[in-house]
Amino acid sequence: MSQGFSVKEFQEYLREQVQKICNENRLNIDNQKERSRAFNIWIARLYKENNRYIETDPHDSLLGESKDLNIDIYLEDNDDKVIYLIQSEFTGTSKKSKSANVDEAKVTNFFGNHENLIDRKWVKKFGNKIAVEYLRDYKKLIEEESYQFKYIFISTGTASERVKTAVDKANKRYEKQDLPIDCILYDFSEFKDLVSQAQSVEAKIPDEVEFSIPKDQMFIKRDPKLTVVTALKANAVEDLLRQYKDSLFAYNIRTYLGEKGINKDIVKTAEDEPENFFYYNNGISAVCTDLEIKGNRIKAKKFQIINGAQTVGALRAIDDNPKLEILLRITETQAVGTEKGINEKIIRYNNTQNKITLSDFRSNDKIQLDLLNKFKTVDFKILGQINYIRKRGDKLLRKGTYNLKLEDLAKIRYSFLEEPCTPISKSKDLWKVGENGLYKKSFGINNSIEDIISDNQFISSFLLPVVFYEDILDKCSKEAESNEDNRFLKRFRYHFLHFYRRVMKELEKNGSKINVKKLVDNEEYLEKLTKPLFEKIVDKIINLYHLEVEKDQYKNAPIRDLTISSKVLEKLDKVIMSRLPKIDI
Repeated sequence: MSQGFSVKEFQEYLREQVQKICNENRLNIDNQKERSRAFNIWIARLYKENNRYIETDPHDSLLGESKDLNIDIYLEDNDDKVIYLIQSEFTGTSKKSKSANVDEAKVTNFFGNHENLIDRKWVKKFGNKIAVEYLRDYKKLIEEESYQFKYIFISTGTASERVKTAVDKANKRYEKQDLPIDCILYDFSEFKDLVSQAQSVEAKIPDEVEFSIPKDQMFIKRDPKLTVVTALKANAVEDLLRQYKDSLFAYNIRTYLGEKGINKDIVKTAEDEPENFFYYNNGISAVCTDLEIKGNRIKAKKFQIINGAQTVGALRAIDDNPKLEILLRITETQAVGTEKGINEKIIRYNNTQNKITLSDFRSNDKIQLDLLNKFKTVDFKILGQINYIRKRGDKLLRKGTYNLKLEDLAKIRYSFLEEPCTPISKSKDLWKVGENGLYKKSFGINNSIEDIISDNQFISSFLLPVVFYEDILDKCSKEAESNEDNRFLKRFRYHFLHFYRRVMKELEKNGSKINVKKLVDNEEYLEKLTKPLFEKIVDKIINLYHLEVEKDQYKNAPIRDLTISSKVLEKLDKVIMSRLPKIDI
C-alpha cells in the first residue's frame, strides 16, 4: 500500500476492517453504537500495532458510551511518556459518508477538554468508572510527570476550513500556555493518508537507486567510509521520491501515528527563502551498501534515507523551484539493516531529535535471529503457529497465527525470570545494552546473548512464559466480565506471571513433578496447574488493591503506582508464598 489508497479502496478497506471487528466481538454492524464501537477498537488496534510502546490493550482502551468525558479511546505509553486521547466520528463507509461535515462543536469541545480534565473533582463527578480510572491523575501526569498529551480527533467525514482553523487556534492556545498538548484532526482524506503511511512501513528497501548530482558541487571523502556530500536540486529529490516512494525510509526510525502532516515551517522556509534553504535546513543523510561514483552519476545499492524524512516529505507541498537546493550526504557502510555497528550509530546520532525505537537496533542480533528460527519451527498446540515480530516492518499475520513482538517478549520473559515492576516503569531498559541495560537478562542465557539457545531452554524460558501470559490475560478478562470492578487486574499481568514461576519453582522444590513440554502442548494439563495458581494470586492482588486504595495512599494513580512499587511486590510475595496452593498434576 505504499502508493496509498484511492477513495473507493479506503472506503472498502474501512468497511472490511469494521466488519471483521464486529464478527470477532459479536457486534451488529447495522447498529450505530456497535458499529462505532468496532471502529474504535480498530483505531486502538491500529495505534497499538504501530506504536511499539503503547501498553493499553485495544479493548481496554475504550471508555464507554456514557460519561466518557468526551473521549472514546485512551492509550498510554509510559516509556516515552505519551498519552493518546482519541475521539472518533464514524459517518459510515458509503459514498455520502465522505461528504458529511465534521461536527465543529464536537471538535471544539474535544480540543478544549483540558480545562475540564485538569479538575480532578470534575473527572470523578462526570466520569464513568473506566474514565475515572484512567484520567483521575491527569493533572499529576501533565504537571508533575511531564507526560505529553495528544488529543486526536478522527472522522470519516470532511473538515471545513473553519474546523481546521479551530484546531490551529487550540494548538496556539496550548503553545502559549506552554502545555505539552498537541491537537490533531484527521478527516477522511488525512485519515486515509495516515493509514496508508502506517502500512507503508512494510515497504521493501530498493536494491539500487541511480541519480545525477552537480559535479561542481560534490565533495568526496574516501576514508574510512566512502561518503559523498553535495547540494542537490529539490526536483531531483522529488524524482527519487516519486520513483521509490516510502521504501526510501525503511530504516528511518520514526513513529508514524500521532505525528501529523507536513512540517509547515520547512514548507514556509522553502517558499519564502528558497535561495537560503540550503543553509537553514539540516538536509538529508543516507546510507547504502555499495556506492559507485561515475562522473556526476551516483549508483547506490540498498539506499536508505535515515534522517531528513520531514524535509523530503515537505517537498510534496512545494512547487518546483530551481533555486531550491538540499544538502545530501550518502555514506557507504557495507552493512544492511540497523544492527549494532556503523549503521546503528549513524542512524542513532542522525536521529537524536527524532523518536528512536531502541528495540529496532537489537532486531538483527544473533540471539534474535536464533529466536526467529525457533519460533518459526515451534510445533506445540496451545499457541500454534507463532509469528515473531523482531523489527519494524515485519507483518502482523491474522488467521490462526499468534503474533509476538520483540518488545512484548522482553517484558514477558523479564517478568517471568526476574521481577514485574521494571517492564511497566522502565521497559526500554529491557532492550538496552551497556550501562543500566537489561538486554542480557531479558534475552540472554546465563546472562549471555552469544550462546545458541537449546530446545529445552527455549521451551522453558521463552515459550512457557508466553503461554502463561496468554493464560493470565484470558483469566483476567473472565474476571472482568463477571465483575467490572476487577478490570484493573490485567494491569497486574506481569505480577501474575512473576508469581506463576515463583510458585511453580517452589512446588517443584517440594517434590511436585511438572512437565514443561505438556504445559505448552496440552490445555487440560496447563489448566490443572494455572487454575489454582491464578485463584491463589488473584485473591491476594484484589485484597491488597482495595486495602491500599482505601488508605488513599496513592491519591492520583493508584493502579499505576501499585504496579511499579517494589514494596507492594514484597507484600504480595509474602502473602502468596506463605501458603502454596494444592496442585493435582
